[in-house]
Amino acid sequence: MEVVELPEETPVNRSSFTVNDLDIEILPLIYEIIRSVEKDPYDTTQKVKESQDTSQKILELQKKLDSARSQIKRLPGIEYSKEEQLEKLETLRKQLRLKRELLFKYRNMSHNEKLIAKMADSRPIRRAAQFVVYILTRGNPGNKLPGNREEFITQIKNIANKYANDMKKKLENTKK
Repeated sequence: MEVVELPEETPVNRSSFTVNDLDIEILPLIYEIIRSVEKDPYDTTQKVKESQDTSQKILELQKKLDSARSQIKRLPGIEYSKEEQLEKLETLRKQLRLKRELLFKYRNMSHNEKLIAKMADSRPIRRAAQFVVYILTRGNPGNKLPGNREEFITQIKNIANKYANDMKKKLENTKK
């Protein structure tokens, strides 16, 4: 029997290889082998030819099986035992459940009036609001806050753009 040498796979190739990339089509070969064994030619020269064909198909099957083994060794996670894989799967499921719970809580946070009131009374939120008012009134000639939402958003965008441009200019000056 012929032994096929297969190149060692690097971890980089292992991570990009998936189950969908496996090329394991052995049933047609097995079918052909069984079919050629079932044939019983009466002519001895025909028997020799069929025997050689069958041997060739068996070698092809062996090469295909060796190729399948090497492909399976390239799959990510194959180095873990079944228990380790199940443990990792359970950990990932637990993380998914916790993340779904957090998403649910974040979505419903805006409906919780107590939480909103508590956050509004907190020092970081108050300081952030004071800073926004300071920025808006500093850039506004009449020291008035915008009257509607669109003006407010436009003014915030203008301030952000001006700040970004100033930072770019200062960065360019420091590079020179």
